[in-house]
Amino acid sequence: MTSVAFALRVNAVSCLVYGILFAVWPGPVAATLGDVPPGVILGLGIGLLVNGGHLALAAMRKRLRRAEVLWFALGDMAWWLASLALIAAGIWITMPLGVALAALTAVFVAGIGATQLFLLGLERSGLSARAQWLQIGQSWLSLPVWVKTWLFALNAVFLAAPAFLPWQTASVVLIAYVASGPLLIGFVAYAGGLTRATGIGHLVPWPPLLVWLVMQPGLLDGNALGFGLAALLAGMIAVCLVFDLYDVARWLRGERKILGTPSGL
Repeated sequence: MTSVAFALRVNAVSCLVYGILFAVWPGPVAATLGDVPPGVILGLGIGLLVNGGHLALAAMRKRLRRAEVLWFALGDMAWWLASLALIAAGIWITMPLGVALAALTAVFVAGIGATQLFLLGLERSGLSARAQWLQIGQSWLSLPVWVKTWLFALNAVFLAAPAFLPWQTASVVLIAYVASGPLLIGFVAYAGGLTRATGIGHLVPWPPLLVWLVMQPGLLDGNALGFGLAALLAGMIAVCLVFDLYDVARWLRGERKILGTPSGL
């Protein structure tokens, strides 16, 4: 697992660098981000130093532990989701520079997490990177036409609705939409294709968005087109989540096949 070990080392270095920065200068970091209590930054710094040390030790093992790599990747995804949630809610991370830095850091962390999952999936399957990507593409192409049409329509409404919504609503919709990306990529990359568990990538960031859209008191004040698209989006999200829950339930019952592969047809 040489490639996985390299990804772990990169992750370790980033954790240690941020950990030192947060632990040594919690006040300036907190001021740059916005309204974060310095104590929270200090606590994060200590946690990052511990995690970075764990990553470094894990990367040095002659035989990497799959559970450890999954743990680190899930931690990266949690950082990604937490960062976007704070930005969307306007909590703590409020300064423009702080928002930009937090978002860039979150993208990097999510990328590292997805990379670890992809490399771990390669090690598990024994395929080359090219073969793995071809299998993922074949898995997508094997979807029924109605499913592809539904997914294209869902993405189209997600991208169109914000153009006709108030800025606060639009920004939250876009952040929730983007939030699912690394999760979906990570699940698909690790599995080597689409499985019934892929929908977990929607089940984490989209339920809060659905509740938030339904409870938005000022949404009716917008134009008719914006309200209509928002209502359509909420309905489509609800339907999508029902599909995802059904698929995840089937996955938990043992349907672990990759769609589009000989064993998954």
